[in-house]
Amino acid sequence: MNRRFFGKAVAFLLILTMCFGFGCAKKNDTKTIAGYALEPSEGTYAYVIHTPHATWHLAAADIELLGEEKFFEGLELFLENQEADFTDAIAALDGYLDEVPVIDIYTDLSGRTEEARSGNFGAYCRWNVPCIELYQPDGAFEGLLHEYVHYLTHCCMRCEIVGDFWSEAIAEYVSKFACKNRILHSAFTEEGRTIYAEHGFADADGDPDLKKIYCAAAAAYRDGSMVGQTFTVVSQASVRMTERMVEHPMLTMLSYQETACFFDWLVEHYGKDLVFANMTIGQGDFKDVFGEDFETLFFNWAADNQALCEENGLNRDVWGN
Repeated sequence: MNRRFFGKAVAFLLILTMCFGFGCAKKNDTKTIAGYALEPSEGTYAYVIHTPHATWHLAAADIELLGEEKFFEGLELFLENQEADFTDAIAALDGYLDEVPVIDIYTDLSGRTEEARSGNFGAYCRWNVPCIELYQPDGAFEGLLHEYVHYLTHCCMRCEIVGDFWSEAIAEYVSKFACKNRILHSAFTEEGRTIYAEHGFADADGDPDLKKIYCAAAAAYRDGSMVGQTFTVVSQASVRMTERMVEHPMLTMLSYQETACFFDWLVEHYGKDLVFANMTIGQGDFKDVFGEDFETLFFNWAADNQALCEENGLNRDVWGN
């Protein structure tokens, strides 16, 4: 995902929110949001909302920070789409999950926690609690379903996951490729949709196609276009791309886009059962599981990915917008 462009799109969305609203109830006596009861609470969290798969805890400080009207207008976008998205994620992992308890979601837009204050996360899943915390409006739109998949795969999945690559790979694969991700799509402005469509990144319904966007971005990392540029790897570190990283990729030094696309390619070629059963291996173990070493498999994927971009006429000039 082009985070700079996506950020502009969401910023524009938030401006529209402030100016025009989204049609939810706007008064202090609001009883429902998107059909869900708004239950008063005490202490840090002023309200609680229960959906079939999540319990939302709405911080009083966050409501005061944004203003009640704007806070609930933005919240409605999440609640209109959250259940359908969470249901899709569970379905994408069908056969690999045990019972899926309701997850607690806490808002923290005012920066109570260290993660919120760092500015590095839009949303964060605490697996040991478990719960999801939302820190930034734009990052939360992009990250909520991703973090819910973290919850499913680390707390409800029978397959073991070890390491940043596998953890982020399956979260990106499910949230961006296997699911519609209505929450994220709700944040695209009409301007953003038009730009993506003009550059070949629309799906059959005219919506931005996340898989096409990811494939084109991943290709940029592989063809040397990103050499000298700083990007975030799956360990969440910020690094500068070098020619050596292009020539000799490392499992722990891949972008999120490469990670998602490579994981998707592995599933397509080797099946979910084999891939899901081996989300503990390191770079040196790939040949034992897949019959080829990591670099061979990765460059095979990169060639297929480049061909896919060319076949679909994906115009990467969009990254300059």
